[in-house]
Amino acid sequence: MAARDQASRALQQQDPRGVIQGLHHKSPSSNRMLGFVTLITGAIVTLVLGGVTIGGVGITLLLATPVFLLLSPVLVPLGIMVALGIGGFLLASTVFVGFCSFVSWIYNYVRGQKPVGADKIDAAKHRIADTASHVTEKAREVTGYLQSRTQEVAPGA
Repeated sequence: MAARDQASRALQQQDPRGVIQGLHHKSPSSNRMLGFVTLITGAIVTLVLGGVTIGGVGITLLLATPVFLLLSPVLVPLGIMVALGIGGFLLASTVFVGFCSFVSWIYNYVRGQKPVGADKIDAAKHRIADTASHVTEKAREVTGYLQSRTQEVAPGA
């Protein structure tokens, strides 16, 4: 207790200007204060908007539940039909866009322009042609071998 009294007397005996200057040096800068105020304001606005949204959803559900219960024999099949209709439209649109892209790519490829991926198609075409020529050579070799073996086994045939 006595130590605390001595500390308070020491503070009172200090130069008041030094205490004020010390507080001034320890005070936050205006940029930090502006950032803090902005942060607090943003947090408050977010909390208020979230509360209003949750309250609005609750009130809407409270008022709309009896309507949904009374009209559910009509709304459920209608909702299913609307969902299927929208899904079908989106599927048809996607297929149409894909088909148009495909036709455009084929058109550019046939005209000689090089669309994206044409080099891979050409490489695959060359590999298939090389494989076909290799198989043809092997077939001729096997055919020649079989003909020579046939003449060895049956010279008159």
